[in-house]
Amino acid sequence: MKKPNLDTVQNILFLELRPWINRTTPDAKYKQLHEDLIKVHFSYQPLYEPAFAKPLTAKRKFYHALIENEVIDYLNDINTEISAASIVNEKKYWVHTALTKVLSQKLRDISQVIESFDFGLTNLTSKSVNSDIKDDTYIIQYLRLQLSRAYLEIQNLYQEYLKDEPLSFQELNEKYFSEPLPESHIKVASKINLPTSSPQIITKQTDPGFETKAYDFRDEKGKNILDYKTVVKNPNRFSSFEEKLFTNDLIETNYNFRNKHGQIQELAAIYHALIAKNYFNQQKFPGGKPIKEVDIRRFLDHRYQSSTQKQFNTWSNDRDKLADFINKRYWIDKLPVC
Repeated sequence: MKKPNLDTVQNILFLELRPWINRTTPDAKYKQLHEDLIKVHFSYQPLYEPAFAKPLTAKRKFYHALIENEVIDYLNDINTEISAASIVNEKKYWVHTALTKVLSQKLRDISQVIESFDFGLTNLTSKSVNSDIKDDTYIIQYLRLQLSRAYLEIQNLYQEYLKDEPLSFQELNEKYFSEPLPESHIKVASKINLPTSSPQIITKQTDPGFETKAYDFRDEKGKNILDYKTVVKNPNRFSSFEEKLFTNDLIETNYNFRNKHGQIQELAAIYHALIAKNYFNQQKFPGGKPIKEVDIRRFLDHRYQSSTQKQFNTWSNDRDKLADFINKRYWIDKLPVC
């Protein structure tokens, strides 16, 4: 398998695909080049998508499709590498390399091109700028937007492997460019239809109505139910998990278990996965009394208003079947270790 790269971006910025050296290419040629491109599709549900002006000229349409293919291909390859990595340090390597070496350098390169050739956004609306410069500006600014999108995609999809605080879209623009892109140029990605045979990378797209609650919120709690602070090891990591629980349609905005067909078995398996990935404290404090699996199951059942005792015990008695069940559910299997 080829390693993730952005060779086409390099070609657009510095080699034979530089749009400003191809101003004499006829529209018919660009139309043919566009028709010859094979569209690349995402192998996972992306977090973001660009919201840029529609390409209207033949030249813009070709470069728009070419850049989109390149970035999608790169993101697919990066996600494949990270998902296939067997150890945390290897995953961190791919994330670190993508953000601090590959994408950061390409964003600097784009900034240099914009400054050197005066490809500022105002060209697109100025009446005094000729059509060739407008086309070239559109292409370079769209390239900038797509690579900014790729940066946000990787850092937010794999926050647990970051060395530094994640950047917002605005902060990313301020870091690399003198002229900011409007916030409206990036948006939450639309839901896409993935082939059932493709690896399903479930990404966090939290509904605005879902509020993370790193505390106990139920009015009544039985005497056998431990407190949130006693049980949960890392509130941030656990909140991230609960967002995934919501986006995968297992709980409602009020944290009540949906209990659709087959979900009770899945929820019990998730409990076991969380225990195996060290999401919970092993001892009560103070006192040092051990926290047992049954304590965790009761805490989670109370939190989600579910009743998984039977299914939880069944999985406990058939670990091989449990492992196979989890392995077939990508988002559970790939929950980060706490």
